[in-house]
Amino acid sequence: MHNLVQFVSRAEWDATKNLEAFIDLCKNQLTVFGSDLDWDSFQWEGYLNFTKVGVKSKGFSEKDHFADEFMDFAKAYFRYQQGFNPTGTKNESKALRCIEKALLQRTGKAFINELSLTDLDAAAVVARAFYAKGSAYHAGREIERLAKFVSANRLIPNDLSLWKNPINRAADTIQTGAKAKEQREKKLPSSDVLNAMAEIFANNPDDPKDIFTSSVFAMLMCAPSRISEVFNLPVDCEVEIPDKNGVVQYGWRFWSGKGFGGDIKWIPSVMVPIAKEAISRIKAITDPARKLAKWIEENPRKFYRHPDCPDVTAEQKLTAIEAASALGLGLVSDNTSTAQRLLSVMDLKTYNKAYTLDDLWNSHVIPRQPENFPFLSKEKGIKYSNALFCMTKNLLFVQIRTSPVILWAPNVNVFNNDLSPRESLNSDSHKSIFDRYGYKDAQGNRLKVTSHQIRHLLSTLAERGGMAQDELAKWAGRADAKHNRVYNQMSEYEMVVRAELFDPSKSLFGPVGEARKHIPITIQEFNTLEKGAAHVTEFGYCVHDYTISPCDKYRDCLNCKEQVCIKGEAEKLERIKFQLAEVEQQFSAAEKAWREGYAGADRWYEYHQHTLVHLRQLVEILEDDSLPDGSQIKLVNDKSFSHINRVLSKEKLKNDALNSDAQQQLISDLSDLLGGGLG
Repeated sequence: MHNLVQFVSRAEWDATKNLEAFIDLCKNQLTVFGSDLDWDSFQWEGYLNFTKVGVKSKGFSEKDHFADEFMDFAKAYFRYQQGFNPTGTKNESKALRCIEKALLQRTGKAFINELSLTDLDAAAVVARAFYAKGSAYHAGREIERLAKFVSANRLIPNDLSLWKNPINRAADTIQTGAKAKEQREKKLPSSDVLNAMAEIFANNPDDPKDIFTSSVFAMLMCAPSRISEVFNLPVDCEVEIPDKNGVVQYGWRFWSGKGFGGDIKWIPSVMVPIAKEAISRIKAITDPARKLAKWIEENPRKFYRHPDCPDVTAEQKLTAIEAASALGLGLVSDNTSTAQRLLSVMDLKTYNKAYTLDDLWNSHVIPRQPENFPFLSKEKGIKYSNALFCMTKNLLFVQIRTSPVILWAPNVNVFNNDLSPRESLNSDSHKSIFDRYGYKDAQGNRLKVTSHQIRHLLSTLAERGGMAQDELAKWAGRADAKHNRVYNQMSEYEMVVRAELFDPSKSLFGPVGEARKHIPITIQEFNTLEKGAAHVTEFGYCVHDYTISPCDKYRDCLNCKEQVCIKGEAEKLERIKFQLAEVEQQFSAAEKAWREGYAGADRWYEYHQHTLVHLRQLVEILEDDSLPDGSQIKLVNDKSFSHINRVLSKEKLKNDALNSDAQQQLISDLSDLLGGGLG
């Protein structure tokens, strides 16, 4: 277990002394990433490269690392934060890189104790420039977190704790329309892919590579898993426990990524036979490798006697043929020249009596074992000897002979490369599993899929089935249920149908959905249909879309063409009739004022006259016995006033005037050209 020590700043010390104490604690007392961590290296293998923003993760040199004055703080901060709040994404690195660049831009040096609000703003600009929208948001969030940390712990003289991340979270994926459909299809595997892989798995392939790819695909179809999680499963991952009803439930013991931790991932009953078969097939091809790994753990100095190993003593000098056979380079029983050539390729001595078995083991075999042996994943405590996907080198590469003495484990790229054609290579040099079995889509194109598409598919199927969000997050190994939405690829129509299931009395499609059965329809029919969100008014309900504009007719609902009244609502009819009586009185007063010549009375008279006619028609319709209750009434108001119409009318008059002036100028110019006349 890591040794964690809480840093406590001292009020009587200045920022420089507190900063020195913080770095000393992280360097000499914390054991996060191991007590043997090489502090002075700018490359902490497997954790972080302390390199500048924009530098690639491979192919960098020492000139690409952080400025010397910034390096110790960066290492201390990263080690401290990962100790108390370990994450898979390690976004602290983004904040450190952006801040280092911001400091260098302003001062030419990157002393953290000179950090200011200006530098934080500049760091946010750097984040936007170097990272995609989603990553930039996380970088900004970590910059804010760092500013609060150094301020609260008095590591800098300035208080920057009030600075806020100015970078907004990236908007969710578009949910409707053709573009959304295209995006959803990209995130989900095609039916051609699913059918092809189902047939391959059902046919029980013999080739180790086909067994590997089809079995892993089947495992991913059993539960929404990250491919890295699957590759880190222990060989004894299978769990069977009776539930409260006594029914035995089957699952896998996972160690999930992205902060979720360890848990059992239960497999749906319908997929249990597939899950068990896939695990069984993987165990069968990887069992020899686990035996080798166990031997190396227990006998690190003795040669592993595999089936093709020559029957000689450990001290006996080997011929070239025996040495090649011991290393699994091929059965070359009577061909010394071939054996010598194979040894030469491995940079080994080619003459007879050059090695004993133990010589080969200690000088050639052990140094070529995986770097972190005996651990496949030290963080999760998974050793090669207990790893489901422990393999021997070249097991999945048919062109090269499998090594019986050197261990290896597949990664994400090995799996994904066998699921998709690599466009940079021709079809002869690289064939995916679909190519090897001759599967293509309906248009004759090569099939392709990624491991993550399967995760999207299972999450979407769970959403369609109505699984609770917290249960889905737990099943998929997500620490936050909000992340479910990223994997939900249901269409807008599926979302509406599912919402309707919660309350069958509410039809979210409404008459618009019914209208699809009778299209085309008239404008008048369409205007009476429910469309989008609506809110109740004292006379009916309003269908104005407030995402487009605010209300144009505040408190004048009965003169609005977006007001819908319902036949049969007696209380609201009484309100409309009461309003009609009020308008009749107002109209009489306006008419009298107009006849007596009061200024502006004509406009008041016209308004009330229009309203009076409108309301009388509405009341007449609502009291019509031939009209069934529940009918929706929406009158077209040709004289409906709105600020938008007023502005458009004003612009039209202006354009008409401009066009008129331009025409007059054109006529004048033509007249001058014609000598003062038109002909």
